[in-house]
Amino acid sequence: MLINELILLTGAWTQVVGTVIAAIGETLVVKGEPLGFRLVSIGNGFEATGNSLQGVAASKLSSGSEGETFRILGDWTQAAGNMTNVVAAELQFSGEELEGLRLDVIGDTVQSIGVAFEAYGASLSDEEFSRLLTAGNTIQSLGAAIEATGETYILNDNKEKGLQITAFGSYAQAAGATIAAIALTKQFESRVEKR
Repeated sequence: MLINELILLTGAWTQVVGTVIAAIGETLVVKGEPLGFRLVSIGNGFEATGNSLQGVAASKLSSGSEGETFRILGDWTQAAGNMTNVVAAELQFSGEELEGLRLDVIGDTVQSIGVAFEAYGASLSDEEFSRLLTAGNTIQSLGAAIEATGETYILNDNKEKGLQITAFGSYAQAAGATIAAIALTKQFESRVEKR
């Protein structure tokens, strides 16, 4: 059981690292530096890895409750969205901006839905720090939705505003992921103290 809890935490913090790398990449994209797309790709790869680790560990730790089922579904949905964003960023890095942007909107929307599932699942839990976890997931979900909105602006020929909105969304995602990881860490520490 302890190993699965540690895998869950590793996944949460790996996701945080990914969101920070992606946010830095989005900032470079705003500045017109194509290398930013590569960082967005790497960051989303980290996020997908983190989500997958969380999905595997949560599945093994699950008692089958409705909340846990939603959180597991959210982990895997979010991982799928992140992998879509990896492909999208690589397309944009190689110069296929329009195709990449369209795929980015899909990936960020799927991510937003995945984290919303996680937020809902956390809200059903009476475990300590569940409200903090719900808040972190909710902020992250909104961040992904804001990113998708920004990319839609870019697709509709409002690039400057769209890039700024997208960058803001990526930082909101990083903040939300960090809050969620802190909540999961506090839950783990609380359980260890009670053993």
